[in-house]
Amino acid sequence: MFELLLEKAVEIAKKLNEDHIFVISHEFYDIDDFNGVKIYNIPKKFSNYLESMLFSFEKDYDAEKVLGSLIEKSLIAQNILEYVSSLSFLKNIPLSENCIMLIDLESYKGLIVSNQKKSRVNKAIQECSDRINPEVLKAIINIAISVSLKGREGRKIGTAFVIGDVKEVMKRSKQMIINPFEGHPVEVRNIKDPYIWESIMEFAQLDGVFIVDEEGTIISAGRYLDVSATNLDLRPGLGTRHLACAAISQETEAISVVVSESGGDITIFKDGKELLRISGILF
Repeated sequence: MFELLLEKAVEIAKKLNEDHIFVISHEFYDIDDFNGVKIYNIPKKFSNYLESMLFSFEKDYDAEKVLGSLIEKSLIAQNILEYVSSLSFLKNIPLSENCIMLIDLESYKGLIVSNQKKSRVNKAIQECSDRINPEVLKAIINIAISVSLKGREGRKIGTAFVIGDVKEVMKRSKQMIINPFEGHPVEVRNIKDPYIWESIMEFAQLDGVFIVDEEGTIISAGRYLDVSATNLDLRPGLGTRHLACAAISQETEAISVVVSESGGDITIFKDGKELLRISGILF
């Protein structure tokens, strides 16, 4: 069955002028390229997660009424789209309007074609583009996914980035440690440059947040946000890092991106509200 699906997926890709497809399966298919189309294997962890979601739907609902439109009309399709879009950021794969995904699981086999540019993560980037360079937010999401996925030195870590409206953010914050970015030339501390991401991952272990301007220059790391979180309308259970970052986005024009230490969730705040949350379980 997999071979038939793969042939059809590649045929569709060529007709749509797409140069890659994603494969979601419990098996790892050692295929990098098939008839000129690049193959990306989705990590098995997500396949297990998706299989459990499919099982829950079959268990909780009448299969005959649900399964016919399960993939296209349920939250499962959205989960697949969001995960693949997030993974695309991590692997620097351009988002596609015709993203082709091959599903090869025990409970479901088929093909999905989705518009990644309508994913929540891409919509969030576009919604913030009036305040910060979209490429800056893309880079920070990429770093945040890496922090969520890898942690540091074998342990989970949390961190946060506050982007834009630097003058007002600096007024509402104070330095907790010696700023590791102070005194360095602007050209060597731009967060869009993957060359410095390893250093950012290292400094992410520090308490406090990163302050980044709207064009990606890192102003500071290890900075404490001195803001009030009393008038926020957020979901329960958020920690102090999330509350402070939500509050600074309410008091200023800044955008905040937070990585949870406990679950690895990635949350984007704008105007004191949660704009996007990417579940850490997906990584």
